[in-house]
Amino acid sequence: MVKFKAVIDEADLLKESIGAVSALLNEAVFKVTKTGLELRAMDSANVAMVDMKLLVSAFRSFDVEKDTEIAVNIGDLMSVLRRAKATDSVTIEEKDNQLAIELSGSTKRSFNIPLLDIKQDQKPPNLEFPVSIKVKSEIIEEGISDAEIVSDAVVLEADAEGFTMRAEADNKKAELKLEKGNESLVELKANSKVKSIFPLDYLKKFVKAGKLSPECTLQLGNDYPMKLDFKVLDKLQLTFILAPRIESE
Repeated sequence: MVKFKAVIDEADLLKESIGAVSALLNEAVFKVTKTGLELRAMDSANVAMVDMKLLVSAFRSFDVEKDTEIAVNIGDLMSVLRRAKATDSVTIEEKDNQLAIELSGSTKRSFNIPLLDIKQDQKPPNLEFPVSIKVKSEIIEEGISDAEIVSDAVVLEADAEGFTMRAEADNKKAELKLEKGNESLVELKANSKVKSIFPLDYLKKFVKAGKLSPECTLQLGNDYPMKLDFKVLDKLQLTFILAPRIESE
């Protein structure tokens, strides 16, 4: 019996979005509703959360009888999706307690992976951010790569005049600064000056989603979690939340 079947013509959209999730999760539960595919989960260390919505408008066809959940090993799913070419269409179908995946292009290739018996019910934290920054995704990637030369953490600072990524350790320093008016700083809204420190290993995983969206939105507070959003209009919303590293002065 088929409970859910969907076809997407943009294989890379599916592959890259699941790939960004796979950097944090080994297993995941996708909620399938009339609005599309949703996933929300914490990583095993309870440091980061991912919230993904792949909208029904991203698919050529999307059929689901009623709201359901599909739990899979993300590594298994990515092993299949990596075989998809950019020009392939991907069909996903739940049947007989398995997820059937067909890649259609110059050939048709089919794969089956088992469904898991796990549950996830993660509620998003109630967060309010005094600062919101829309920036080119490649700038965040550059800032992370610069900081990695110096330290395993990066300081993110912002106020009404600009945004700074900085790392310091052992008399070494790296800094990337964007002042208001810089074309790479698309939008800056700041009610106060904020500063928080975050581990680079997580941020490196998050920015893989930059392949999907040329711009991202970063929300910050003072010694407070950060929220990083990547969007593909009418197709995808991918959000990461990361706890800050609290260090004594």
